[in-house]
Amino acid sequence: MTGSAAERFDGALASSPPALDSPDLLPARLARACAAGLGVDGAGLSLHVGVLRTPIGASDAETAHAERLQFTVGDGPCLRANDNGEVIAFSLEDIARNWPQLWASLLNETTFRGVLSVPLPPPMGPLVVLDLYVRDPATLTALKRADIHDVALATTEELALTVTGPEFPDDGSSWLDGPDAQRRARVWQAMGLVGIALGLDASDAIATMRASAISAGRVVDDVAEDIVAGRLVPAELRAAPDRDGNAG
Repeated sequence: MTGSAAERFDGALASSPPALDSPDLLPARLARACAAGLGVDGAGLSLHVGVLRTPIGASDAETAHAERLQFTVGDGPCLRANDNGEVIAFSLEDIARNWPQLWASLLNETTFRGVLSVPLPPPMGPLVVLDLYVRDPATLTALKRADIHDVALATTEELALTVTGPEFPDDGSSWLDGPDAQRRARVWQAMGLVGIALGLDASDAIATMRASAISAGRVVDDVAEDIVAGRLVPAELRAAPDRDGNAG
């Protein structure tokens, strides 16, 4: 690779394919540029507000799926980085130790073997987190912290240009209308339907959806699509385990 990470980022952003030109796909363009700038195999951006985690853009389909796997398990590098506000690198061994279900999913369903989670700097961070995926864990240790900082800063500046209201993220930023974010919005819709049907609060409703998705080898987003479309009724969901690990 030639040039600095920031220069590679700028070049990749400037040469984004026409299919990603619309304002709602800005996060996807930025994710591609992050991957190119840092020389990693995939990059994804997600927005964290309270208990809600919304993917807003990924560099490619495999990365988008890896991001959905983290959400389905309900924990992982991205959520840990958001909680801590720190840049954290995880090899597949780290993930196996901390999140065995996520380890199995990444191992069986993706080619990724390491993740670096980077909360963006203000004004977008720490609400927005950048996940960097690699096939060779050694790539993570070779990354320069200065390069990560430069690319994360460029990303947050590009996103900030599109946020014009004082109440981020509820100010109508167009990139919240992208396909990944809209797909996740159906999860929140399904969560409400499950809660009403089964008499569950929000946390138990999403836990039930996650348990059902994991038992079926699916991601929560797919289960939610079926619930919202009427192809799956809440009564057919597998109940989430209780605190003792027993199915409810």
